[in-house]
Amino acid sequence: MKKAALMVLILLTLLCTSCGGKAEETEEDVTSPAAVTEPEEAEDAETPEDLEGTGDTVLVTREAPLVGGRTLRLEAIGKKLDESNYGVREVRVCDGENLLQTVSVREAKEIVWGDGGDVLQEDFYDYTECWTAEETIEALDLNSDGNMDFGLFGWPANNTIPYYYWQWDPDTEQYCYAFTLQGVKVLPETKELTAEYKSGSAGSRYVTDCYIPGEDGELRLEYRKISILEEAVPNQDTERPVWVTLIPPEGQVLKPADCGEENGGWGDSDLILTRRELPLCEINEDNEAVYFTEIWELVDGELQLTSREEFSYET
Repeated sequence: MKKAALMVLILLTLLCTSCGGKAEETEEDVTSPAAVTEPEEAEDAETPEDLEGTGDTVLVTREAPLVGGRTLRLEAIGKKLDESNYGVREVRVCDGENLLQTVSVREAKEIVWGDGGDVLQEDFYDYTECWTAEETIEALDLNSDGNMDFGLFGWPANNTIPYYYWQWDPDTEQYCYAFTLQGVKVLPETKELTAEYKSGSAGSRYVTDCYIPGEDGELRLEYRKISILEEAVPNQDTERPVWVTLIPPEGQVLKPADCGEENGGWGDSDLILTRRELPLCEINEDNEAVYFTEIWELVDGELQLTSREEFSYET
């Protein structure tokens, strides 16, 4: 009888031990950063060992095909900064199992933000800021040369989101910091890249910059188009914006500007106004509103009225 009781006691002890071990394993799986953010990639990158004490891991990876058939792997290394944001510290460029390059975020942030004066803290330069891990990095061919480039979500803005961009240099086989732009769209069929953002008082101007690659593969400004919501024009139809188009002076190459005219880059004053579309409203003899669009274009060095087109809200 004592022997049977002893066997029951041992069996109960083993069952309790098994249940306790299972609960501990489940809790670890749920809370482990590696389990939440692609554990296989985090293990392959050996991030915890290389960046011990930082809490960094592989947030997301992207493939980067190159001309010639190779495909690189881009690993965005970073961590959750707070309850709202994730940050990337560096991007590891891998060619198969080989680490080809490590791209530091600080490289771009020091160019764009300078030394920060007394406003920016030193740790500001360590990480980007993004509200999700998945959106921290994007892969795209900026200059339509067949080599995949990449951008890092810069920071949450009360505007179109800015990205820090790096382009692939086939000569050095390295990624080089290129520029910071907002609202980028690549149009492969025309080899154009557009960047869109708001500016002016209370975001009253919507700006679209269009870039095309030169013979050296570097992007240069082709034109800037601006939609202006608040501009005093006689007989203006205030329901429609004024549109203006500007181009660089002949023979001048303007590359993407990091921070705009107020921070040392080029702006509207460096461009030539070539087209202006004015929305007009006039009252005819029957006291009815008639809508027009005047087209002014640069002719012989000055803007001239070239056409006047009737406009209808019904179409």
